[in-house]
Amino acid sequence: MSALLAALVAPGVLAAAPSRRPRVDKEAMREAIDAGAADEGRYASSASYTHYLQSRLRHHAGDHRGAVDALRLALASDDGNPLLLTRLGEEYARLGDLKRAERELRRAVLRAPAYYPAHVLLGRVLTESKRFARARLHLRRAVSLKPREPEAYLVLAQLHLEMGAPDEAVKVVAAQAQALPGETSGYRRLGLALAERGDTARAERLLVEAAAKDPGDVEVLTALAQLYEDTHRPALAEETLARALERDADSREVLLAAGRAALKAGSVVRAKAYFDRLLSLSSEPEMPVRVAFSYLAAREPGAAAEVLDAARRGEQGEPRLAYYAGLVHERMRRFADAADAFAGVPPESDVYADARVRRARSLSLQGEHSRALTLYRAALRESPDDVDVRAQFARALERGGTPDRAELLLREGLAASPSAALYDALAATLHRRGRGKEALALLREAVARSPRDEDLLYVLGAAHERQGDAAGALARMRAVLAVAPDHAAALNFLGYLLAQAGQDLDEAERRVRRALELRPDTGAYLDSLGWVYFRRGDYARAVDALERASTLSPDEPVILEHLGDAYQRVARMDDAAAAWRRALEVLTLDPESAEPPDQRAALERKLKALPTRAPDR
Repeated sequence: MSALLAALVAPGVLAAAPSRRPRVDKEAMREAIDAGAADEGRYASSASYTHYLQSRLRHHAGDHRGAVDALRLALASDDGNPLLLTRLGEEYARLGDLKRAERELRRAVLRAPAYYPAHVLLGRVLTESKRFARARLHLRRAVSLKPREPEAYLVLAQLHLEMGAPDEAVKVVAAQAQALPGETSGYRRLGLALAERGDTARAERLLVEAAAKDPGDVEVLTALAQLYEDTHRPALAEETLARALERDADSREVLLAAGRAALKAGSVVRAKAYFDRLLSLSSEPEMPVRVAFSYLAAREPGAAAEVLDAARRGEQGEPRLAYYAGLVHERMRRFADAADAFAGVPPESDVYADARVRRARSLSLQGEHSRALTLYRAALRESPDDVDVRAQFARALERGGTPDRAELLLREGLAASPSAALYDALAATLHRRGRGKEALALLREAVARSPRDEDLLYVLGAAHERQGDAAGALARMRAVLAVAPDHAAALNFLGYLLAQAGQDLDEAERRVRRALELRPDTGAYLDSLGWVYFRRGDYARAVDALERASTLSPDEPVILEHLGDAYQRVARMDDAAAAWRRALEVLTLDPESAEPPDQRAALERKLKALPTRAPDR
């Protein structure tokens, strides 16, 4: 191989080369040096080297089976070459054949006991096979062979993580730092891995150390900032992101994260500076939406609307901006603005169908029933089997004063294609018309025909709860879980019902936590968890859970009312009043979101019962 490498720089070759200096393949140079050191003076044949080069081409093309074939041909004329054996082991590993990979790598280390790459790769393969003790032997051997090479340290640290020994992993990266002053890869990679695993204390120590050694590592700073945010230290998160921006002022993700951190730290002015910079760099229509939703999460709807309106003026004719603007206005319960925005989506757009249905709903909620029904009819003609369109159309007919037509539309849909969603819509319609017992009878008949239909069982449980039959609702939710133990909505519903009744709060918490495992960051489920804490009398934890729920679903009246209740119990009266008033504002814009129907009156009573402050003297 050394002779072949020398041939590549012969005078004739140099004469034929272009004048521009070719790129240096450092990996190939390292392989050649390592192989030369381990080959004890042997030279590869031209055939062997040709097949080796073919294997690398196939490797980089993703053809690992072809690379195996080429390496086998190379080994036919250069049997026992440790570089070729190591590469063959790598290709087998990439194909998922760990047994063959291990076999070839063992041949490599037997042939050349001091060949560093073979020990490292064998350590990786054995780690993947969960044979940690043997993997550790080879990785430690690799470290002893080349104590100033970082790779073996990193793999050894990963091995200790896989073994559940994070302290040992920390010791490994500390040894790497001692052997390689200024090298931060160990602190960096282990810190990121621990952060992903939720080990925030160790992760923070390592990432702080990595940032100190390499202040320009934007990825480390960003990960550290995310860790600070996850542990409720937004000011520190923003400060860390500002340091990252000193190194990369145009990083869009860092600017977005910095804006969000500033909002959480309570500074709309600083957030606007970050977001304005971000929007000046990006022409993607999704970016104003991400900024707008960041403002919404921080309860700054005015700023959200301003961003979207400016984006729409600057990008005339961009249908996605109109669509996203409609989504934001819809979330803010500004239904007239939402309808206008959705109207800006042209029929040829891929989001037109959804925009039309959303526009119809916004018009219906605004009381413009005729225009809404026209849009729904067109949508249902094009998609007669769309359950959601049919259910929304029926609700719009009911709002418009024709509940009989709404009921008929739903029954027609059920006759054509029964579904739990249509049964739910019809049961809710009957309940609103004072025919709750008829709704329950309808659903019981449906469940009798399909007794293991988890969605129908859930709908029946919800109908019992609407009728005020908490015991029946609990029984039905348990029936759902008997059929589908991981039905997240049923787990949450059961936990909430238990909390409401003050029954078995330990089971309630267990059920809700399982729902959150299945669907993390769901505002309604966090609300249920907060309510479990509230009913237990653990008001501080209730506030924490309900604040997180309100961040995820900032305009849900039930969550806002529960949050106000929790604030009241921890003597934060101003915050309680603000939460209840915000819930009333939402109910004014969207009366249908009341839960229960008399929620508005209950909120008004709570506000009146708050003690008034004595005037200043």
